[in-house]
Amino acid sequence: MSERKYSQGKPIRSMAEFEQYDGIFFVVKFGNGSRTMHRTFLISWQYRSLKKFIDQGCVFEAVKDDKSQREGT
Repeated sequence: MSERKYSQGKPIRSMAEFEQYDGIFFVVKFGNGSRTMHRTFLISWQYRSLKKFIDQGCVFEAVKDDKSQREGT
């Protein structure tokens, strides 16, 4: 399995905040784990599905990890 390039950032708390966020990646929690997902994939969901995930606190900004942090230096 490959190393993660993004880590979980601030939570997205509303649809308006989702629209205003200028990043293209989000971290989404699914059950026991989480996945980094592209903005267009989330936009392709039905509105109610995306809103449900946001309302449940499962959508976060994705923060890019730089290489030095991943190597532990």
